[in-house]
Formats: sequence, C-alpha cells, structure tokens
Amino acid sequence: MNSSTTDEVTYLRYSGSESEERERPLVREAPWTIHVNGEELVTLLCTPHKMNFMVLGFLAAEGLIGSLDDVALLQVCDEQEGVIEVTLREDGDIPLPAHPVLLSGCGRGVTFDDLSTSHAKLDSSLTVSPKQLSALMRELRHQAKIHRIAGGTHASALADGESLFVVAEDVGRHNTLDKIRGECMFRGIPTKDRLLLTTGRISSEMVNKAIKMEVPIVASLTSPTDLAIKLAQAWEMTIIGYARGGKMNVYTRPDRVIADSP
Repeated sequence: MNSSTTDEVTYLRYSGSESEERERPLVREAPWTIHVNGEELVTLLCTPHKMNFMVLGFLAAEGLIGSLDDVALLQVCDEQEGVIEVTLREDGDIPLPAHPVLLSGCGRGVTFDDLSTSHAKLDSSLTVSPKQLSALMRELRHQAKIHRIAGGTHASALADGESLFVVAEDVGRHNTLDKIRGECMFRGIPTKDRLLLTTGRISSEMVNKAIKMEVPIVASLTSPTDLAIKLAQAWEMTIIGYARGGKMNVYTRPDRVIADSP
C-alpha cells in the first residue's frame, strides 16, 4: 500500500487498569487544492490516493469536463504543497454557480450542483439478485486494502452483476465516487447501466454523483438518507441499504432486484 495513504502513530492501549504503548497506522486525511487554468477552484479533504482519478471525476461531476480530451494537463504537485494543477484545452473563465454546497460526508467536500431533481430519469433494464449483490459486497470489503491496514476509510466500487471493475477508498464517501468516475474515464470503462456499491451512507451527494454516471442501482452496507430517497424516486434509481449477508432493504424501484431461485 502506498505510504501516502497511512501514517504511523503511537498511542496508549488500556485494558482495565493496565496500559501499554503501541503503534499502528492511521488513514491519512489531507487538504488538496485544485487549480484550473491558473485559478483556484476548490480545496478538498481526502485520502491522498488515486488523486489524478479523483480530480478527473470531480471535474466531470461538476460539468467542467466531458472527457479526457478536455484536459490538456493534469499535474499532482508535491504532497507538501497539496496542489493539483489542471489546464483545460478551452481557455476562458470557468462558469461556476455563486453558491457551492458543502457535502455531508466525512472528509468535507463541496459541489456546485444545486441537488435539484432536474436530471433526466434513468431508463435501464439492469437487474441484480440478492445472491449476486451479497457476493459483490463481500468482494468489495475484501479489496478495501487501506481499511484492512488502518481502518477509517469508506470503499466504493463500480460493478456488473458478476465482478468489480474499479474500487476506490477515501475518508470521504463522495471522494470514492469521484475516484471511480475518474479512473473509468481514464481507462475507458463505461459507467452507464452498472452498479455502485459502497460501505458508507447513501446521501444526496452520492445519488447526485451516481445519476451523472447513469448508474441505476446504488447499494450500501448502511442506510440512505431521506433526501437520497426523494432524489432516487424522482430519477427512477434503485436504492438498496443494509446489504449484508444476503439480506437487504430495497427503498426505490424494487423491480430491479430479482429474487434468487429457491
């Protein structure tokens, strides 16, 4: 595992009245500032891993780029600087709304989207069975390497019904989806009509990023929020929570979940 993702710390471990000094790795969280065409765009708190993919995914999610062809240069500077320089092929001012929205995830993030229900509804025939989803969730947890070493991260993955295509980890749930989108863009992997799996809460920003990837099914080990459900209903997305051990809660569009044969 890349040493930039964890840091060794010393702590006291108590057991009853006794204590001992120990060392263990902790997941790193650091501020990184994105500059686009020489102008500061935003500062994100994240785990410094797959930074190039995260920036690509973030810019795509915010509508600043549509493909790799829009990017002339992307440079991740020295970690001490915490700066990422992006040069777009089109010169000129970057059109941004006046009021960024702070996201609710740990690893504070931001979006310039208004989180409205103005997106087009998803038309997808993708289905998944509880057995398939359970197997994919087990594989996601197995591939969450930073979490196994240090804990403290969320993991997400893009998948079909059989395997995981891309896995990302970060202290912020929303960052994992940006990393996934950026890596898929870089590797030419379509995101449309796929599944998104995550170990973290499904909040409104997660659904918002999923709709822009044209993903019809989002599943989590834990709970969705009420706003996430409202957005998913408006966009005809399937939201699945508490997908653990073959059990799950299907909150919207349950017709995409096909029961396993006895």
